[in-house]
Amino acid sequence: MTDDEMHAAMAAELAKQRQALSDEKRRANHFQVRLDKQLADKLRDYMKSRDMNANQALQIIISKFFN
Repeated sequence: MTDDEMHAAMAAELAKQRQALSDEKRRANHFQVRLDKQLADKLRDYMKSRDMNANQALQIIISKFFN
């Protein structure tokens, strides 16, 4: 293994560790839900009409609900 390959491998491993640490910090704020078909279809329509992913759409919907 050359020095460049070793440095690239070390950098990749460090990036994985940083991502894992970031994921661990956010885990307490992660929620999952199963929606019925009708509600899921409405959410998909909302997302599509605003060019959003599910995370973005749900953050906006929940923020509006609590404000």
